[in-house]
Amino acid sequence: MSSPVHPHEPSDPPSARSYDQAERFLLDLVNYEVRPPPMCADREGWHLREFGRLLRRLGNPERAFPIVHVAGTKGKGSTTRFLVSLLAAQGWKRVGAFTSPHLESFRERISIDGKPVFETAFVQALRAVRGAHPELRAEGFRTTFEMLTAMAFWTFRRRKCEAVVLETGLGGRLDSTNAAPSRVAVITAIGYDHQRVLGRSIEAIAREKAGIVKPGARIAVLGPQPSRHRAAVIDCVRRRARSVKVPLRVYDPRRDPIRSAVPDGGGFSIDVEWNGRCVDGIRLNLLGRHQLDNLRTALLALDAFARVEKREIRPDRLRAGIENARSPGRMEIVRRHPLVIADGAHCGLSARAAAAACADHLAGRPIVLVLGALRDKNHRAIVEGLARNRDIREVFVYPPDSPRACPAENLAALASRRFRRVRAFEDEGRALAAALEIQERRPDTVVLASGSTYGVATVRRLVSAS
Repeated sequence: MSSPVHPHEPSDPPSARSYDQAERFLLDLVNYEVRPPPMCADREGWHLREFGRLLRRLGNPERAFPIVHVAGTKGKGSTTRFLVSLLAAQGWKRVGAFTSPHLESFRERISIDGKPVFETAFVQALRAVRGAHPELRAEGFRTTFEMLTAMAFWTFRRRKCEAVVLETGLGGRLDSTNAAPSRVAVITAIGYDHQRVLGRSIEAIAREKAGIVKPGARIAVLGPQPSRHRAAVIDCVRRRARSVKVPLRVYDPRRDPIRSAVPDGGGFSIDVEWNGRCVDGIRLNLLGRHQLDNLRTALLALDAFARVEKREIRPDRLRAGIENARSPGRMEIVRRHPLVIADGAHCGLSARAAAAACADHLAGRPIVLVLGALRDKNHRAIVEGLARNRDIREVFVYPPDSPRACPAENLAALASRRFRRVRAFEDEGRALAAALEIQERRPDTVVLASGSTYGVATVRRLVSAS
């Protein structure tokens, strides 16, 4: 059965060459991932209202499917991917996901059943959105992220997705994904990041994230939080939920669905309890105990969404949903022998998680850290977090390939306060090559590339070439 025709749906088949043109067009728009928005910009939501007008011109594609909306400082991407895998394993057909940032291709941001859309589908979506906004030019006010969000909504409607999981880009309240109505709002771990835009305090950041809890949502879910500000986060989210009359479910460690988790070199063997039934020996192929918290949040969200949709969860299908889950660029094993790991840790919370993951899975093995960061990040928190792992023997710093890159010499000066052997390089390629040379002489050495998602694609490419 063919998909129904909606306003601005293109009829001409795009050429293979059109995808490159589509990427160039998107990169020419206002891109807050390249240049961050001004401090506390657009506090009243003007951009979001204008974005809503664009969606109305498209026939409101965001209302064509049930949505789980995910926000948070840390873990929102992995939680989104867990949810997609869990929903697909339970029998939902065509589970869409909108995530950011991408590692190698814009197509990664719009996926169905865990697979990026084809180039032709991506180009068709862009043409449809541009057709709804004929006055749009490369120098127009629409941002790259807004365009991608609209393209995702259009694609999910066209593919008749039975469920969609949206990951916010920045914050929550004013994020373009928040133009969509959600059945379930999910908030993962909250910490310090993007303070220049979201606010300087945990309470301010939590209020922005909690903005995805909107009237009309059936339930909100709050996942595990760092202990030092757990009470403050719960209070902020609870206030928001009460103000919009949305029930809130908070993770309770006394009712933990993960009954046991045994780490090894490639992840965990876990036992999960669901409604009194235990599923033993599930293989979780992700590194780091923080992924257990992301799974806990995803399981809470799965239960909430199933109740809202009046569908039953089969415990025997949890195994496939968990074992099939992947989270690219999050403690990703790029090569096993000798071991190279790429991690996009870009805040203090993520850096501490990376350090703990190496301690859990790779205790005692010497680590060479290849570190790059963007200048608007909290470099001290990143360095302090990674320095918790005493197995890091050398640190090679570089400036990521971005206008927002932190100069290598600045990062090296900061890293030298916590690590004994620090070297600065002109670019990631040279830093990684030096680390791989050490590994060639001492194969038990682990190479960990961290500090920014911008470096993950380079690690993949160079390690593959080597």
